Amino acid sequence: MPRKNAAVKPVHSFRLSFESLRQIKDLSTSMGRSEGDVVEIAIDRMYREEIRFGNVTISEGEKPDNNYKIEKKEE
Repeated sequence: MPRKNAAVKPVHSFRLSFESLRQIKDLSTSMGRSEGDVVEIAIDRMYREEIRFGNVTISEGEKPDNNYKIEKKEE
């Protein structure tokens, strides 16, 4: 995953559990990356897993910020 200039990234706030915050901090320390990088990596890995299991598809020719589509599986 390429590193990006932090000054151009949008800022978002999320309410996370104490456990999630602790895990982010632990991963950040052990990986030697910022907490934001850890969150980006985690989301990227989750997308890849969802694609792998067929829950998300990548559309061709759309805007780069809208490449993922979630499909609900019928059971």
